[in-house]
Order: sequence, then C-alpha cells, then structure tokens
Amino acid sequence: MAPSYIPALRYNWLTRFYDFFLSLTFPERKIKQRLISQLKLQGNENILDFGVGTATLSLMIKTQYPTVQITGIDVDEKILSIARQKADNTIQLLRYDGSTLPFETGSFDVVVSSLVFHHLPTDVKKTVLNELHQVLKRTGILHIADFGKPASVYARLAFGIFRRFDGEENTRVNARGALPSFLEKAGFVSVKEPAHFNTAFGTVRVISAGK
Repeated sequence: MAPSYIPALRYNWLTRFYDFFLSLTFPERKIKQRLISQLKLQGNENILDFGVGTATLSLMIKTQYPTVQITGIDVDEKILSIARQKADNTIQLLRYDGSTLPFETGSFDVVVSSLVFHHLPTDVKKTVLNELHQVLKRTGILHIADFGKPASVYARLAFGIFRRFDGEENTRVNARGALPSFLEKAGFVSVKEPAHFNTAFGTVRVISAGK
C-alpha cells in the first residue's frame, strides 16, 4: 500500500478540478514553459516526469519534441486517471508505491518535476532525490520547478497561508530555500536557480542540477 500523501488540491474530491483551478489562479504554463526551455532537448532523450500529475508538463514537452520518450510517475491514481485521458497513450504513465522508483540505474537522460516537492515530508524529499540521482544517466540532468524561498514580502505572506494547506513540515525546506542544498547532499552538482516567478501562492523557483 502506498504511504499517505497530500493530493494535488489537498482533498481527493477536488482532484478533478485541478487543471481548471490552476488555469484560473496560477501561471502554470508560463512556469512550465520556462522549465522546458532550459531542458535544451535534442529530441532523442528518455525523460522521467516525477510527480506527473495531470501530465500537463509531459504533454507540453511531447508537443514541442515529439520524438522524445516520456515516462510519467505518480502515487495518486485519481490524478493519473485524468492524465491518461489527456495523454491518450502518447506518454507512459505509471503509478508507484511512493517508496522506491521502479527503474534501473541510469535509465533516464533527463528528470523533470513540477510543483511536487513541497508536498513531500523532509525525509521523503531526501529519499526521492537520492533515487532520482540513481536513475539518471551519468550525464543526466534534473530540472525542478517548485515553491522556494519567497522573493518578496507579499510572496512570504502568501506562502505562509499556502503552507497551512500543504503542511508546515512538508513545506519547511522549500520556505527556507534549502532544496538546492538537498540536491547537493544527494550527489547533484552545478545546482543553479536560473529563474523564479512570484505567484499568488508564493515564489516558484526553477532549479537545474547535473549528476
């Protein structure tokens, strides 16, 4: 049985409204397009979308780079069912148990993750980053877009409210801006934050790291 997790909008009954809610309240596609732009794909990569959600990021990548291979993985079966309807078999979608990634060492050229890590407890963040490091190829790169240290007073106040929904403990690392240091401890190198976006819920930071 999968460990307990916080659904995308906190409550399972809200999951079906996830895409609609984000379209009204959040610059999702702008942030994800910025993430895609830094991937610098050639078109032959094998990509893992960790915490694929409703597959918006994966489908954006696939539209722009039709020849890449994308595997999306998530613990939430309800949100995966939405992803399957949207993806129509253009990407591989898998559910995993939230404890061990079901891939061999060095399976992927690129790992992407959008708005996932602030949902994870601190110890799970560490475990996941270690496993993502392992499943990347020797020259692989990890790209993350997620909430980080607020870049303004408003962003700090907004994220303070938002943290009550996703849990103070789960979001503590993000709020302190410590996620890059967690990447380094997991073995990643050249950790950079090339962009950030102030949103109605806090500051989203885009991170890249090599293996």
